[in-house]
Amino acid sequence: MTLEQAFECPAKSASLRSAPLGVLLEGFCKSLRERGFSRSSVRCHLSNVAHLNEHLRRPNAGMRRTVRAKEIEEFFEKYASGCRHRGPLEEHLRRVRHSVNRFVEYLREEGCLVAAAARPSYQPLLDGYLQWMRRFQHAAPGTLDVRASSLSHFLGWLGADATPRGLARLDGDKVEQFVLAYAAGNGRSARRAMQSALRTFFRFALHRGYLRRPLDRAVPTLRTYKLATVPRGLTAQQAQEVLRSVRRDTQAGRRDYAILQLLDTYGVRGGQVRAESGQDNR
Repeated sequence: MTLEQAFECPAKSASLRSAPLGVLLEGFCKSLRERGFSRSSVRCHLSNVAHLNEHLRRPNAGMRRTVRAKEIEEFFEKYASGCRHRGPLEEHLRRVRHSVNRFVEYLREEGCLVAAAARPSYQPLLDGYLQWMRRFQHAAPGTLDVRASSLSHFLGWLGADATPRGLARLDGDKVEQFVLAYAAGNGRSARRAMQSALRTFFRFALHRGYLRRPLDRAVPTLRTYKLATVPRGLTAQQAQEVLRSVRRDTQAGRRDYAILQLLDTYGVRGGQVRAESGQDNR
């Protein structure tokens, strides 16, 4: 049975045949019929899985030959929170989940389901911290993303101790050891982000009873200075490319070229050039 045979309405079959899951839905339709499902059951399953097709649709996206298990999980979360069904919502969600799970079985049998990557062992601890940050600290989504990235490094470094029980063995010396090692290979902004993430994480762990003593003060404060590193500049090749891009057939172009020559050849600062230009204009 094809999609056109399952649905009398051409618009419905055309919608199901569209990207990104059109090819997979056609195969799913045939599989259901071969397993003895009635036409009405086939139509019901396809109509429910059509919500997944809408969820995955992107502008200019082509046909998909595979679906990631992570995408299925995200669909269930977002569809349940944003669904506006006229009838009983719980019953509708149950039917959609049943149909999508049957579609997932078909994808798995056909080798078209990309399994989700194994979750890190520390993920439950990280999830609990992020939930605590949202609820008690009212952290913004951007802040949560930065904290999650920083803490993933720390929890991965802890290894087997990145569990509620393992945190009880953590002490100030080990915290300092990690921070100093991390600071040696990262810039100022990354170091500051890590320090903030660790301090709030240790407060969370103390609040949950995972730590025996407060460790937020054990995170060392590393001083950084604005002029501690060599100022960045253009390479010789980049400077020549900038000079070649200036048109010198106009008065303004010749002026700009002269200014750039001063900056490149003599290392004159931009503020000095502006100051001299201002005096000349007066």
